[in-house]
Amino acid sequence: MSRGLGSPLSFLLAGWGWLLLTSLLGLATFWGIVRGAPLPPGLRVLHVHGIIIGGLLQLMTGFALTASHLAAREGSRSKHRLLFFGINLAALGFTVGAGLREPNLTILAGLLLAATCVPMARHFLHGLRTGSSWTPLSPFFFGLSLLGLFGSLVLGELLAGSWYPTWHGIIRLGHLHAGLLLFLTLAGVGTIQLTLPLLLNRTLHSQALGQAVLLLLPACAAGLLTGFLLSSIHIQLVAGGGLLVTLALCCLNLLRTWSQAGQPGSAATDHLLTALCFLLIMTCIGMALGINILWTPPALPYGTLHLVAYTHTAFLGFFLQAVVGGLSSALPPLLAAQRVSHQKKRGAYRDVVGQVINRWRAVQVATVSFGALGLVLVASLTWNLPLSSPWIQASTWGSLGLLLLHLTMVTVTITQALNTEPGHERASTNDSTHSGTR
Repeated sequence: MSRGLGSPLSFLLAGWGWLLLTSLLGLATFWGIVRGAPLPPGLRVLHVHGIIIGGLLQLMTGFALTASHLAAREGSRSKHRLLFFGINLAALGFTVGAGLREPNLTILAGLLLAATCVPMARHFLHGLRTGSSWTPLSPFFFGLSLLGLFGSLVLGELLAGSWYPTWHGIIRLGHLHAGLLLFLTLAGVGTIQLTLPLLLNRTLHSQALGQAVLLLLPACAAGLLTGFLLSSIHIQLVAGGGLLVTLALCCLNLLRTWSQAGQPGSAATDHLLTALCFLLIMTCIGMALGINILWTPPALPYGTLHLVAYTHTAFLGFFLQAVVGGLSSALPPLLAAQRVSHQKKRGAYRDVVGQVINRWRAVQVATVSFGALGLVLVASLTWNLPLSSPWIQASTWGSLGLLLLHLTMVTVTITQALNTEPGHERASTNDSTHSGTR
C-alpha cells in the first residue's frame, strides 16, 4: 500500500484543496467586479496561479500517478515526495510572490516548477499509456501539450523578470495562451478521449476519428495562439472554426461510444461528457465574440465583466467538470488498492465507494453547469441594465450560490469516500440481501 505524502492520493487531495480555496477567491473576484469594487490585481494573479499550478497541474499529476499505481505490481509502487513538495512549494511561491508583488520570489518559484517538469512529463506519459485508446500518435499529441507547458514557463519567467519590456504584451499573451490552449486544453481533451472508453469498457467508436482529433486539435490551438499573438481576428476565426469542427467530431465519437456501451451513467462519465460539451459551447461563444469585434464599433459592447464571465464559464464548465470527473473515476479504485490487501475483495469495497461518489452526481452536474452559465447571463444583462439592477444582483447571487453548492457537495462527497472504511461493503451487501428477501 502507498499512503502519506507523495502517494497519488496526497496529490489528489492537495490539488483539490488548492482548487477549492482559490476558486472561492475567484468567486469573490467576480462579485467584486459586479459591485464595482474589483479586488487588487495581486489577488487576481494569486487566484490564477493557485488554481492552475497548485490545483490543475497537481491534480493532473495525481491522475497520472493513480493510473500508474493501479497498473503496477504491489512491490513496484513508490512514493514521490520530492515531486509533491516541489509542486506545492512552487504553487506557494507563485501565490505569495503575486500577493506581495515580489518578482524575485515568482522567478524562483518558476525555476522550481521547471525542475519538476521532467518527472511530471514522465509520469504523465506513463500514466496515459494505460488508456485503452493509446496509439502511436498519442506521444506526439501529448508531447506538444507538454511543450506548451514548458513554453508557458519560459515566457512566465521573462514576464516576471520584466525583461524585454517592449514585448511585454506579446509575452503575456503567449504565456497565458500557451498554458491554457496548448497545455491544459489539449491535455484535457486528449485525456478524456483516452479515459472515457476505459470507463465504459469499450473501444472508441471510431479509431480513425480519434486519430484525426489528435492531429487537428494541436493545429487549431497553434492557429489560435498565432492569431492572438498577431492580434488578427481573421486568423483567430479560421482557427476557431477548425477547433469547433474538431471538438464536434470528438464529442460525436465519444457520445456514440457511450451510446453503444448502453448509455451507462456515473459521476465520472456525466462530468467528462458534460465538460466536452461545455468546451464546444464556449468555442461557439468565442467565435461570436470574434465576429462581434469585426464591426466598428462592435455590435455589442464588450468589457472586462464580459471577458471575465466568458473565461470563467469556460474554466468552470470544462476544467472543473473534467477534474471532478477525474476524481470520481480515480478515488474508488485507488482507495480499494490502498485499503484492501486481498485483491479479490477489492471489487466489493470499490463498488461501495463508487456508490458514495455517485450519490449526488445529477445535482453536481446541474449546479456547476447552471452556475457557470449564470455568469454569462449576468454579463449579458449588463447590455440593458446597470450593475446596480436587482436583476443583475439576484442573477449574480444565484450563479455564485450554485457554484458554492457544487464545490461543497464535491468536498463532502470526497470526505465521505475517504471515511468509508473496508467492512462497510458487507453491511451494504447484507442490506441489499435482506431487502431482496422481503
